[in-house]
Amino acid sequence: MVLKMRGVQCLCLWTLLITQTRFVCSDIQFLERHEGESVVLPCVFEQRDLSPFGFYLRRNWLHPGDMLFKYTSNEFSVHDDNDKNRTSVSGDPKSHSLNVTISQLRASDTDRYHCDFVVEKPASEDVRLPGKTEFFLLVTGGEL
Repeated sequence: MVLKMRGVQCLCLWTLLITQTRFVCSDIQFLERHEGESVVLPCVFEQRDLSPFGFYLRRNWLHPGDMLFKYTSNEFSVHDDNDKNRTSVSGDPKSHSLNVTISQLRASDTDRYHCDFVVEKPASEDVRLPGKTEFFLLVTGGEL
């Protein structure tokens, strides 16, 4: 019965993921973790002709909005202070890649996460461009 329910949960999850996915020029990576574990989101910006100076990690489904921001060579800032002690960033936007680690995962961390890199646009507002990969993180309540 547990295996049958697990199959139904996966089918429902994939149906929901497919119907909620907007058109993006990125890969989607499915990550499943248990509460209390950690996850690393490797964010890569492939447009080598542009020089990013900032980075946003954005949740864009269940709890849409910016989760964190990192400006080149500075500490990152998080939108929710409760996430500060369980979030870390290694790398720098100007290197076109960085890793975001979220530890002590909770079921409420389940969401779609998207990496945006900020580049300068002369004579206009700076522009946010998507990273290579979007992540769908499913945090489950424990062993099934």
